[in-house]
Amino acid sequence: MKTYFTIVQYAPNPHREEYFGIGLFMVSPESGEVIVRFSRNRVSRINNALNIRKSSLLESAIRKLELFEKAPEALDVKQLEYLSAYENGVIRFTLPKPLVFDVSSEVSPSVVMAERFGLLYSKLIDDERETRSQSLRGQEPGVKFRKYAKQCQELGSHLDIGYKFATNNFAADTLIPDITVDFIGGNGALYCGNFINLKLQPATVQKNIAETQFLYKVLLSLFDGGGEQSHPDCKIIIDDKQLDDRQAKQAMHSIERSVNGELYTLKRVPDMKRYVESVLEEVKTRNIQKFTRWIKKQQFKPIPENRQCLFDEF
Repeated sequence: MKTYFTIVQYAPNPHREEYFGIGLFMVSPESGEVIVRFSRNRVSRINNALNIRKSSLLESAIRKLELFEKAPEALDVKQLEYLSAYENGVIRFTLPKPLVFDVSSEVSPSVVMAERFGLLYSKLIDDERETRSQSLRGQEPGVKFRKYAKQCQELGSHLDIGYKFATNNFAADTLIPDITVDFIGGNGALYCGNFINLKLQPATVQKNIAETQFLYKVLLSLFDGGGEQSHPDCKIIIDDKQLDDRQAKQAMHSIERSVNGELYTLKRVPDMKRYVESVLEEVKTRNIQKFTRWIKKQQFKPIPENRQCLFDEF
């Protein structure tokens, strides 16, 4: 598989022509996939070292560049070459370089590309502090689940694996968080699950939990039941192998309290491969359909007239 990567460089003072790598682009001409990541921590450390105030213009530029990952039309090599020839003040782009790697039949190209991107980002962009926090990248429970799930074609015929809620593939006149769930389908009601990585920074764990909870509540408010399996089955999933340190256990206690009494449930997984096998058996027994297929036949719940939506509902 052939990909191309470009380093995004930051020049705190363009006149001195001193550039620091703060971001990385990787594109695949074969699949059209684009991966983008920036290190805002590195920008902050550079600014602190040089006594430079935070730039809202730089942050705005980074946010616009991050949108390339979600753009309807994939970023191609020619566009990367154009960016490398175009300097915009404090930001510049290096000439794209090719990176070729083998993809076995047992692993999807997307998974391999993500792993190679992580290694390259670690080598070219992040520093020792970020490397420590990213040392488990590629071993997150969601990544492990998707790896096993994508090896099973039969499971992929029942569920969308790694489904991203974005405006280009889910049209709903409502506020949907732009996040990815690890699997989703439906038959009469929603069937979905999302893994929470407990080994991230506490603030990030809380943010991921809150986004997943909010997403589930919005989804459960959108669709009527009906059919044989009308009870929604939305899961927040924890890999038990993560519960080996104090921080992860504290996060687990927080999750247990937050799901008490909710329509979605907490699922703990002691063995990932066996869990994938159990999900396959369940979706076959319940005849679960892929979400992208099932949603086309659904109607959104009507919103009563003069109804006010309160924040505490979510």
